Amino acid sequence: MHQKILSIIIISSAAALPCLGPTAFGQAATAPQSDELVILSSMEVTARKIATDSTFGTRVNTPLIKTPQSMSVITRAELDARGAQNLNDAVSYTSGVRPESGGMDSRVEQLTIRGYSVTGFGGGGNSNIYLDGLRSMSGGQWTGIQFDVFGLERAEVLKGPSAVLYGQVGPGGIVNAVSKRPSPGNLHSVGVQYGSYNTIQGTFDVSGGNDADPVWFRIAGLVRKGDTEIDYTDDLKRVFVAPSFTWNITKATSLTLLTQYQKDTGGATFQFLPKTGTLVPGLNGFRLSRSAFLGEPDWNEFDRSQFSAGYQFQHVFNETFTLRQNLRYLYLDTEYKSVVIRGTDANFTTGVVARRAMWGVGESKNLTVDTHLQSKFPTGRLAHTLLAGVDIYRSAWDHTRKMLNPFPGSFSIYNPVYTGITQTQIDTMPVQAYDDSTETQTGFYLQDQAVWGNLNATVGLRHDIYDIDFYGEASGVPSKVDTKPTSTTWRAGLLYAFDNGLSPYISYTTSFDAGPYTTTNPATGAKFKDPTEAQQWEAGLKYKPAGFNALFTASLFQIDEKNKLSYFKDLTDNSVKAYQSGEARTRGFELEARAEVLKGFDVIGAYTYLDAETTKGLTSAGADMAGQRLPGVARHTASLWLSYTFDNTILKGLTIGAGTRYIGDTYDLSNTLLIPSYTLYDAAITYDFGKQFPKLRGLSARLSATNLSDKLYVANGNTPATGVAVAYYGSGRNVALNLNYAW
Repeated sequence: MHQKILSIIIISSAAALPCLGPTAFGQAATAPQSDELVILSSMEVTARKIATDSTFGTRVNTPLIKTPQSMSVITRAELDARGAQNLNDAVSYTSGVRPESGGMDSRVEQLTIRGYSVTGFGGGGNSNIYLDGLRSMSGGQWTGIQFDVFGLERAEVLKGPSAVLYGQVGPGGIVNAVSKRPSPGNLHSVGVQYGSYNTIQGTFDVSGGNDADPVWFRIAGLVRKGDTEIDYTDDLKRVFVAPSFTWNITKATSLTLLTQYQKDTGGATFQFLPKTGTLVPGLNGFRLSRSAFLGEPDWNEFDRSQFSAGYQFQHVFNETFTLRQNLRYLYLDTEYKSVVIRGTDANFTTGVVARRAMWGVGESKNLTVDTHLQSKFPTGRLAHTLLAGVDIYRSAWDHTRKMLNPFPGSFSIYNPVYTGITQTQIDTMPVQAYDDSTETQTGFYLQDQAVWGNLNATVGLRHDIYDIDFYGEASGVPSKVDTKPTSTTWRAGLLYAFDNGLSPYISYTTSFDAGPYTTTNPATGAKFKDPTEAQQWEAGLKYKPAGFNALFTASLFQIDEKNKLSYFKDLTDNSVKAYQSGEARTRGFELEARAEVLKGFDVIGAYTYLDAETTKGLTSAGADMAGQRLPGVARHTASLWLSYTFDNTILKGLTIGAGTRYIGDTYDLSNTLLIPSYTLYDAAITYDFGKQFPKLRGLSARLSATNLSDKLYVANGNTPATGVAVAYYGSGRNVALNLNYAW
């Protein structure tokens, strides 16, 4: 679809452009074939709803159809068309991905890829969410990152173990959030949005600089304020601003500066809910409403300050060599206050639950830099793209967790009475845990992409050196870890790109996670001694038809994980114990389609089958648990989004979209608690006023909704014998009306 820049209603849909100047890491851009950077005219571009290439899957700009691993790209155009409000919304129509896997949580988006957690809170500081191709570290337990989707050009999902590219990662996959950045052309937009729970938001996105200018700039930002669907959890505020600059130093050299600041204040929607009243009815059929609040109104807070600054540098020496360096500093601090239920289910007759008060503060400072040299050369009939590089990240974080357990007083889910928290209780709340960690990873990698006719081979090798210096105290008992483990990982892929658009492939990838080194064994108080390792075999078929704009993918895979951490409740002494000899296997099948089937008619479809089970482990009674399903993993998930844009009729400018998402049933850790399946419905209506009324060119409106039927469902859960949490509700209906003007 060719159009003038000034007629683009959603300015930020420029994310899908194939090239907007210098090649940036994580940006879909055509690699230069000479010593000059390729720059398209700012007045005429090709706006693509469906991405064609990415650098995230290989670190080198590569067509998706020639990347021998499953990967999904959600463009800015798609984010706007569906009215995505957060990262969970962004990836909700992607195969292999389960959004909101931990229930509603305003603090962070919890999601899984191929059954393995990508985000959320933990104690190891790691996160499988990347920003502009660089690792985004979190911190201790509640110190977690969150990138506002308004500031993104696109979101990319790379599935399966990918340590050879990025060092220690989880086995399921990683998500790359790509920041908005400058492009040639003076593009401007402002918007206002009003939505559910009295949420109001104002946005702006302005840029400057033309093709001939050496400097381009862009500044995007928003201010948001609103309440939530949970009682006594209101006045959530966010301020976000992201200035960026590109300096085209010469025709062969460019430097892009990317910065962003985000400040969040307010309460947290995350709650531990009892099994009684959620998964099973309480007295007289009682069921907790989604708005039910089981904490204390005066002790419910989650505040976060998040800042990042970095650059992306590129110099093209000649047709053979290109040097790139990408660097980012990320700072994060959080404070969390909450009263939640603890350990036991609600009493069926009285509804009484035991509670505890928590208070956590944390800070995280992270520096990540990647430097690599790309060389293109032939050897006989083989054309090579060789990549040699080194990346380094350093993460320093500390976390203090206080807890008043039990929280005094009696609290009933049938008749909640809030007692408040006293200043004396706050002042004397004991420190339960303190962690101080400094972690450095240095990775050396080499990758060759060799092409012989239609045959594409990708081989990569990486060696990582870790330096982990950790000090912790749990209930006053100190522990220290000072270790320097190493890891060697590799990948190999073979793909044949037929002339008719079909590309079958097979690949092998591995991963390494050093998290166990700083994870406390609750049975012994010591840290675990071995890393978690995983490997994946994948075979698939990609299809990009020549007749219309579409990309279809199918993949079959098996992930084997060893040295897996496993926790269980020892019923003999009622203590939580753990071991690291666990093993798991996940076999799966994925289908995904993104297609403009007819002019104006778009389809996004996904289906995932996961057979995820423990292959080695123990039950709470010490028996073999081989064959049990992994917790929280649905065997079947599916989604379908359809949209149609009217043209050349009285409805010209109107786009109507609707979608449905199905998540199959899951089990808890002990495989005794079944969490039922659920189906959700979404919709969006967009109107471009300029299509019918030329004087209103640049004005558009969008009405979008998720969970349209406001279905009440449990997203995940545990039994009291295997953990503290029992049930987590998923988000209810969220409706937003957006008015945007671009010029």
